[in-house]
Amino acid sequence: MSDRLNAVLSGWLEGDQALEAWIQRAEALQWILNAEALEISGILRFLEAVPPEISDTQRRFLDRVLNLLAIRLRKFDELDEADLERIVSAHQKWGATHRMGHLLLALLASLGSEPALKHFAELVVEQPPANSNAATIAFVPLLRQDDIATETLFPKLLEALSHLSVAALVLDLANQMVRRGDVERHPAADRVDALGDLFAGLVARLGKFENEPPTEAKDFVAAKVAVTEATSIALAICDAFTLIGDQKAVGKLKSALDLKHRKLRSEAAISLAKLGNEEGKELLVELAAEPVCRPRVLATAEELDLLPKIAAEYQTEQAKVEGELAAWLSLDTQFGMPPHEIHQIDTRTLGWPGFEDPIECHLVQYAFHMPGGTFQSVGIVGPATQSFAVDLAPLGLADVYAAFAGWQAEHPEVFELEPEQWQPNQLELVNNLRQRIEGEGYESPQPAMLGFFFGDIRLIAATKREGQPGTAVADLRNTTFYPAGESRHPIGPREAYYVHVGREYMQAFNKDRPEWVSLNESLSEEEGQSPPEAS
Repeated sequence: MSDRLNAVLSGWLEGDQALEAWIQRAEALQWILNAEALEISGILRFLEAVPPEISDTQRRFLDRVLNLLAIRLRKFDELDEADLERIVSAHQKWGATHRMGHLLLALLASLGSEPALKHFAELVVEQPPANSNAATIAFVPLLRQDDIATETLFPKLLEALSHLSVAALVLDLANQMVRRGDVERHPAADRVDALGDLFAGLVARLGKFENEPPTEAKDFVAAKVAVTEATSIALAICDAFTLIGDQKAVGKLKSALDLKHRKLRSEAAISLAKLGNEEGKELLVELAAEPVCRPRVLATAEELDLLPKIAAEYQTEQAKVEGELAAWLSLDTQFGMPPHEIHQIDTRTLGWPGFEDPIECHLVQYAFHMPGGTFQSVGIVGPATQSFAVDLAPLGLADVYAAFAGWQAEHPEVFELEPEQWQPNQLELVNNLRQRIEGEGYESPQPAMLGFFFGDIRLIAATKREGQPGTAVADLRNTTFYPAGESRHPIGPREAYYVHVGREYMQAFNKDRPEWVSLNESLSEEEGQSPPEAS
């Protein structure tokens, strides 16, 4: 046994305190990225011996070990059967509901060999991950691979369609294989009837939720998870029906057209239209009016020569931009629903960090009207599609652009450090800057980050100035104050620093561009705007 592997195992046996030390030392486990075959076998023997019940500290330690091991295994041609069996044995002993079991599946998926994928498919069918989030982590390595042993995964994986946590991922993988040309025939082509029955059941469940939504908060949260899961599977089935091309799917797809869920209705309409169904084509044309559906609808309409039937107002650049942001906001990783209001407020061509040539940038304002109040903000489409969970509306247009530029820009000499990352000399600098800005009249500054910008160091601190909440950004020369705004979702230190850094980037990339110069000069003149104040 190698010394470094022995040290890891000793740390595990010494208990949570020793493991916490390993977790805090980021470099302590990096050797796994270059582990030799015997060391990998030793790690797998260790995993096989891990008990089903583990502490939070043990979970975090195992998470680090398994993620590093997954990266290492991507460079391996194969593990011997004994090592593969150790992964399988560990998964079987831990159980499907184990907090780390999905990472063992990810190890098999990362290898990508036929023996590894055979075990992967069997375990997914027999002991699928307990929830869709864990399942996604297990499947991601497969979804990212270009060359997969399809005959090893399918048709075996289709037996897992009865498990809701993995059903969407199984179909997404099959759909991806068809789209890439990895297989000539869809793996589920012989299961159209079974897919139709599953689809009908999901539509019925979603319809019941729409007609009889839960009234208790605790029930609503559980129902929302179930709806998200059911919708993901139904969307994957729509895609599969399109790729299979069997007319038997038409009747089942029509059952989704009465739902209120716009994304599912649009995907069902798209599938029907691609299958040549006239009702699907008509609904597709109508759905161009919905911003959240517009990007997919227009792309499909162009493919099917239906653009002449769609109103011109939904094909303008502004309509497309509003649709792009609405679709992004409706993703499960964002708000999970489309905004109630959305409209473009500015568009101009600007130099942008990360792009050699100027790029067309669009700012889009949106609002969600919720029972607890309204959330509104501004998003960008162009160099990226992005918005923040704070209200940028009080900012001037120049600062809104700057916020997104500061967020998107990447450079090795531009980074931030959180308080727990500060070295003693940095902590001393923080204290000196904090005392200075306190002497400048800022109230009780609370250090949030240290920003490093091409050798310049800044303190970013939450504070107040004359009773107004905001963020102070202080370097060795000046302090700049960014008001938080009066929104229920105020601009915090990180967003304020995005603005601060972004203004420097935008000035450098646009110093000779009239569009930026005029916008920057008019910042203080815009109605209701408060530019940052420097002292």
